[in-house]
Order: sequence, then C-alpha cells, then structure tokens
Amino acid sequence: MKFSLLVFLFIFQVALADLRVGFYNSNCPRAESIILGVVQRHFSADKSITAALLRMHFHDCFVRGCDASILLDSTSGKQSEKESGPNLTVRGFELIDEAKKALEESCPSTVSCADIITLATRNAVFLAGGLNYAVPTGRRDGLVSNMDEVNLPGPTLTVPEALQSFTSKGLNVNDMTTLLGGHTVGVAHCSFFQDRLSNFQGTGAPDSSMDPTLVAKLRRICGTNGNDPTAFLDQNTSFAFDNEYYNQIRLRRGLMQIDQELASDKSTAGIVSGFASNPGGFQRSFANAMVKMGNIQVLVGNVGEIRQNCRHKMKGKLSFLVCLVFIFQVALADLRTGFYKDTCPRAESIIFSVVQRTFARDKSITPALVRMYFHDCFNAACDASILIDSTSAKPSEKAAVPNLTVRGFELIDMVKKALEEKCPSTVSCTDIIAVATRDAVALAGGLNYTVSTGRLDGLQSDPSKVNLPGTSISVFDALKMFKANQLNSIDAVALLGGHTVGVAHCRFFKDRLSSPDGSIDPSLFHQLRTQCLSGNTNNVDPTANLDQQTPFDFDNQYYKQINMSRGILLIDQRIAFDELTFGIVNDFALNPVKFQQSFANAMIKLGNLVSNVGEIRRNCRVFNQLQPQPQQQNLIF
Repeated sequence: MKFSLLVFLFIFQVALADLRVGFYNSNCPRAESIILGVVQRHFSADKSITAALLRMHFHDCFVRGCDASILLDSTSGKQSEKESGPNLTVRGFELIDEAKKALEESCPSTVSCADIITLATRNAVFLAGGLNYAVPTGRRDGLVSNMDEVNLPGPTLTVPEALQSFTSKGLNVNDMTTLLGGHTVGVAHCSFFQDRLSNFQGTGAPDSSMDPTLVAKLRRICGTNGNDPTAFLDQNTSFAFDNEYYNQIRLRRGLMQIDQELASDKSTAGIVSGFASNPGGFQRSFANAMVKMGNIQVLVGNVGEIRQNCRHKMKGKLSFLVCLVFIFQVALADLRTGFYKDTCPRAESIIFSVVQRTFARDKSITPALVRMYFHDCFNAACDASILIDSTSAKPSEKAAVPNLTVRGFELIDMVKKALEEKCPSTVSCTDIIAVATRDAVALAGGLNYTVSTGRLDGLQSDPSKVNLPGTSISVFDALKMFKANQLNSIDAVALLGGHTVGVAHCRFFKDRLSSPDGSIDPSLFHQLRTQCLSGNTNNVDPTANLDQQTPFDFDNQYYKQINMSRGILLIDQRIAFDELTFGIVNDFALNPVKFQQSFANAMIKLGNLVSNVGEIRRNCRVFNQLQPQPQQQNLIF
C-alpha cells in the first residue's frame, strides 16, 4: 500500500476531526450503553429528568456551541455559565457526573462531556416516549465558560424575536417550532408567566389569549407567596414525550407567552397545526432538529479537550497535537453531518429536488435506490464503485450477475450534472447515492434520517469481488455476512425490511413454485404461479411485488406479510420462522415506529462502511482521467 502521508508525532492525544454515528465504536464500544444505563436508573426514579436534560442540552448548545461549557463550575476568579440567571434552575448535573465516572473507569479520557449530554438527552427523550434517533458523536469539551456570554431566548419574546435567535444558530422556523415542543415535558416557575395571570402588559387584566379556566388554575398554584412554585408546561400528559403540547396551545392552554404565540403567529401556526394532527411527524421533526442543534459550533479534532471531570477543565494538559507533517496529494474520508455546508451549501437540496421529481412519476425509484445503496456498500465499502461503466478492457461491478437488474443510474447522473454546474468537483457520487436513498425512503413514508457526508469515490470496480447474500441463503449464513460488514441481527432484519417496497423477478423465487412449499401461503402460491409460469412463452422474466399489501409505502407491512407466510423470497420467509430472528420480526410487525428507527440506524451504520482514500469523480460512471491521484487536501493534525 502506498503511503500518502508521513507524520512525526511528539504527542498523540487527539480525536478525529468529525462527528459521526458510532464515533466510539472502536475506542469505547460500550460508551452509549453505559450512558443509557445511568439514564435508565435516573428515569425510573424521576421522570422529570427528561425535561431537565433537554433544558441542559439547549442551554449548552445555544452558548458557545455544544461544548459542555454549562457543566464547568465557577472558580474563585471566574464565574461560569452556571451562575447566569437562566441557568440557576438547570439541573441534571449529578447524572452527567455519574455517567462520566463510569466511562472514565471503562475508557479513561475518551468520551467527552459534550457527547454525554447529547446522548443522555436522546436516551431520556426515548424513555419518555420519543424516538430513539441516531446521534453523531465526536464532540470535544470547551475550555471557556463565561457567565456574561449567556444570552438565551426568553419566555416573553415574540415569535419573530425568538426566530432571530434560532436562525443565528443555523436553525429555521420549523426547527424552532419543533424544539419548543420539548415543552411537552417539564415545568415552568410561576415567575416566568405570572404577568399573564393578572396584569398582562399593563392592561390590569389576564392575557386574553389564555384559556380562563387555566388562568384560574394557575392563580391557585402560583398564589401570592414568594416560593415561586412550578406548573406543568403540558397540562395533559406532563411526563409523556408526545405531541400534546401542540394540542394544548391550540386550545389556548400554553403557559409561557412564546408557547401561546406559536399557535397564533402566521409563520408558525401551520406548523403547530401539522404537529397537533401528526404525532409521528412531530417525533421525526424533533429528532432531526435535535441532531441539527447538536451540531452547533462543535469542537472537533484537536480543538478543546476531553475532560476527566465534567465540572473542571484539565490542568497542565496539552489539548492539541504537536507534529511535523509532510503533505502529499491525498483525500481522506471525513464523515460528518453538514460536510458540504461551506463548499456546496445547496448540495442536499439539489439532490432532493431531483429525487422528488423522479419519485413523482415513478414510485419504484425508492426500492431501486435502496438496492443500489445496499449493493454498493456491502462490497467492501460505500464508494460508488457500482456506478462505474465497464470498458472493453475491464468489466465493472455492473457486469456482476446480482447487479444486472440494479437501476437508478440515470437519476444519479442527473444529480451529478446539477451539482457539477453548481459546485464542480466537490460532492462525491458516493454521497449522492446515500443522500438520494434517504430522500427516496422519506418520500415513500420512511424517516427523514440524518446522513453524514464526506465520503470519497472509489478507484476500482471489480465484478469478481461482488459477494452479496443470495435470496435463498440460510438465516445463519446471512447474519454471518452482515456481521462481516459490522451489522448485527437487528440491522440485518431491519435492512431486509427494505423489501416493503419493490419487486423481485420470478427467477429469484421460481423454485418455490414448482411444487407446494410448506412455508408459503397457498393462495399466494397459486397467485405467483399464475403470474410467473402461466402463459409466459416470450422468455420474459416477470416480477412480483415483495410486499403484496402496500408495495409503494415504506411501512412495516412486510413483517406482517411474512408472519402470514406471504414472503416472496425464501430469505424473507425464513427470518419470520428462524429462532435467531423471529422475535425481531414480531417486534417490527407490532411496532411500526421501532422498525422505522431501526431501519434508519441500520442505513446509517451501513453508510459508515467507507474507504479512506479516493477521489471526487466528475462523472459518476468513469474514474477521473488523472488517476490514480485523488484530490489534494492539506492535512494538519
């Protein structure tokens, strides 16, 4: 292997400069489970920990970025963020301390306090009924915490004023309305809304936008004593992470002024109505907004530090890497959310518009892209090697038998052409596949999950190296192949759930039709025989929908079908009966949201199988002419 970078290191204490899902997989594989265990214990004893962690995460990210500066204690010479007025009622610090202690025992100086806050918040939301969304990690801890820098949007701001605060952090009106939905759990001190109960804005009367019965109730709770009691922000399901907050504010039962104004302001009223009627839509939007917020001004690479105690900065430790670097022509993969935000800010919207146009006229583009993505990534790495055309001298992966029916190449070409016109030699074909597949899944009804980008395009495409699990493989052998690609049994069953859309050619299951198969429903058996065998004299290979019920909807119907012996492919049917997988199948059949989450997580994990060296192709079908040299990049460690 040719060396492309020579580095002499005097000190090696650095985190790779990127945020990615599974950042700690190799150096602290139990990190996320350790944090979950701590959060579970606290949640069992105190359901309000969800609201506490949400508030901590928000207050941290909105000041200097998500760098755990909110955790630092004041010193005799310097007051930290904890001492500012808005943070005096922030709590949950003991949980973070407990998680950090456990992590230091297992993996010393490895997991940042900033990542602990982010993961713990996700876990608490999930335990309260929210989505178990994927969290990119790799943040580092900040070195500054200044009380005077705390400037958070207050509860009496107007919607335009609040939006200005959110947009300054890279968040839009949908993100703002979504994140305020975190008020579906937790409480507010009476001091934050007392003026609405009696002399609102000097009128001498309560705020007319508040339901009178709620005014009377809150007056009894808040009283006239100086103890500053609290009231639930969501008066209906106070500890459940659901969409009830939006229903409440539409009934004029919002406690804080900004909550109530969301329901009436023309820029947010439609979003509120949408979330009130669509709980799944709110949950997905909240997960996406939390991931976006978690990316605000993060410290990565050799910036910041990994604290050993979340309350104190490291003392006398170098938090950067001293090195001598010889720089060669090289491109290294650096996966992170928003990789193109500076070099090609419209990249993802350009990809989405092409997918959207194609989907509008051909719903089958979703399974086509899911299959292309799987076939590309499952062979060594996600590197767009599947896109390379064969030449007279050299066949490519396209010529391999399993890839002969892969399609969707024209869509990738359209996207690449548009991106090259906007941002030449910037966006990889590999990232186009990953983002386009996510978009197609979302358009068909799946989750709009976050895709880390920064992949490179591979430099070889060899049909002899194509090795994919076949349609009649045993469950044991299939799981073995998935494991070789760092995917577990849940990932395997979730990814096979992609068969909830798309078709299979009859030749892939024809052997099941020649004589009755005890594992196939008799009515489906006769239907498929008619479809595949009867009257087919033109040597045409017909197709059948893999999901006979909702063939174009990305839902969990596939699992219900195979539980009724209506799996088309043998491997589909086998996972419903095999002891290694039937429990997962049953779980997904009963819980559509869990399937969607698991599919999204598995797709993200699959997409992390990347090559560290490559190029940015100008034409996705052809290697760059100036090969084998990839693009030049300055690497400073």
